[in-house]
Amino acid sequence: MTIKQKSKRKALLPVTSMVKRHAGVEPLRIEDMIIKVPGRGSLYFKRLKYKGCPKLNPITREFATTVSLIDAGRDDFIRECYQLINVNPTATVYGYFYDLIIYLSWIDSSEQNIPEEGYLAWTLIESYMSHCQKQKRLGKISTSDFANKKSCLAWLLRQTNRAKEVIKLPKIKGVRSETNSFPSLDLESEFKPTIKALFRAYNSLLKHFNEGTIPTRHPLYDEDLVEAEAVRLELKGLLLTSHKAIFKKVMIGSHPNKHITEVAMMLTYMFTGMNTTPLANMRISDISFREVKGGKYILDSIKGRARHQQQDNTVGFSIHAKRFIESWISISKKLSNGDENSYLFPYFCIDGRIKPYSKIISTPQSRINKMLARMGFAQITPSKLRKTKSDTLYRITESVYLVAINNNNSIETTARTYIHGTEKEHQKNLSAAMSAKHAIIKGMNISTAVNEAKFNHADILDNYEYEQLRDGQDRTYEARTPTGARCNNNRKGAALAISKSLKRVGIEQAGSEEVCTDFLSCFECKEHALVTDVDDIWLMLSFKDTLRQLQQTPAVNSMPERKYTDLYNTVDEVIKGFKKKNSANYNQALEKLKEAPHPLYSTVYSLNDLLEMYR
Repeated sequence: MTIKQKSKRKALLPVTSMVKRHAGVEPLRIEDMIIKVPGRGSLYFKRLKYKGCPKLNPITREFATTVSLIDAGRDDFIRECYQLINVNPTATVYGYFYDLIIYLSWIDSSEQNIPEEGYLAWTLIESYMSHCQKQKRLGKISTSDFANKKSCLAWLLRQTNRAKEVIKLPKIKGVRSETNSFPSLDLESEFKPTIKALFRAYNSLLKHFNEGTIPTRHPLYDEDLVEAEAVRLELKGLLLTSHKAIFKKVMIGSHPNKHITEVAMMLTYMFTGMNTTPLANMRISDISFREVKGGKYILDSIKGRARHQQQDNTVGFSIHAKRFIESWISISKKLSNGDENSYLFPYFCIDGRIKPYSKIISTPQSRINKMLARMGFAQITPSKLRKTKSDTLYRITESVYLVAINNNNSIETTARTYIHGTEKEHQKNLSAAMSAKHAIIKGMNISTAVNEAKFNHADILDNYEYEQLRDGQDRTYEARTPTGARCNNNRKGAALAISKSLKRVGIEQAGSEEVCTDFLSCFECKEHALVTDVDDIWLMLSFKDTLRQLQQTPAVNSMPERKYTDLYNTVDEVIKGFKKKNSANYNQALEKLKEAPHPLYSTVYSLNDLLEMYR
């Protein structure tokens, strides 16, 4: 008798993936047809069942009891749409669903007869497009709204094998030119205060994270700013209570790790200009830095909408940004227990589950913006921060090409967006023009009025801003002038004219001596810059005092009266700007002036001595 030895190999057990699937089972009842779209929400097809596609209660997702539900008799069409959308429920298709609601609502309200071909009959589509064209001409819908409605129908035609009919849809021009893009933030009044507040909150949350504690109130809170905004809005009673309470409410009913992640994402938006989706989908292991010339870095990432081009995040992405990103990576690794395949910016559900922010309906900046608004700060989005970065780059370089490369855009798109300047720049120029006009009407000399307006509305920088703007540029011929203004290049301006004048009288200058010496004309030269450094302000205050003394001692004043008046008024306006921009540095400079004037202006004769020396 032979006994077969039992095989040591384990029997192969059938698993779900090995079993041939049956045809997909679709819900039969329209009421059960619901599609969840990642990062957007759910689509409820029962709305399409009734005439007018009535809205649902946002909480219960049921129809209001006061709504009259009249069955439109289009269940077969609804099932067909459900199957088409359910194949790939993207954010774009999510938008098409709501355009479909508008289309069906129009059919119901205008009591259209449904042809045998159904709801996508060409006669219906043609009539609807004519209606949309009329609405656009009347200004009731925008060009982009019209384009969206057309795109929805074009998508449905393609999905139902009727692509040839798409070309018969009306052509719509001017969509891009009419699109309202996010405005950039003003660097001084909006961008800097907001970023400082975010860094303050990040550092506070970082301390709590390292100590294992949770703040009772969000660290963005600034009592003085919250109170000032409440006074500005004239809030009282319950409105005032609600205005202040949000900083505590956001900390309740949410995972404690969410708050530091959200603030970190805002700062990363600022440094890189990236969009939410590519940033949210990045893994810790995806991070890599590439150093480029000038101590700048590129954060490697992929931009899906730009045909998966690599994003160039060089501009403004310096060693300081690199240090911040590296500090966040260390926190992110702790959040993921060292798993480098985890999301760089994880979204923590209340039960501890982790998702990417791209799968969440609310954006990471939604709660941050609610708090920023309570303090009078500008609300931020990735688009606004990217636009600010691009506007600043264009103002510095005046190069459409560089901005286009930075944004991974075509030169045509960039030129259309940036070449005409920003809204805030136009407002500033208009304000200066109106100020000058008002002063002229009041009888002020035209030249004086223009100079006062020019410097009242000009950009005055602090030392950090000036260093950032000059970073990477040739600073060999940079200088501080005797008036207190900075000269970005003393080989330009009046230097050439002075050199020619000297040559005419037979004086040859060495190359190193060809510099501008016409310091009284600095304010009219495009190479000048105004910086709120203490020594700069001290120098200009001393210069102003010397001008005042010259006026009181006419015998000493060798300057033409008109030139003197224009110069004094200009300096006076600049000093007011210094005080407004940086009152702390202005007060320090004022204290230095009380002790002693700047050595260049130790006596009333100092200015004449300087003029003799420079001539």
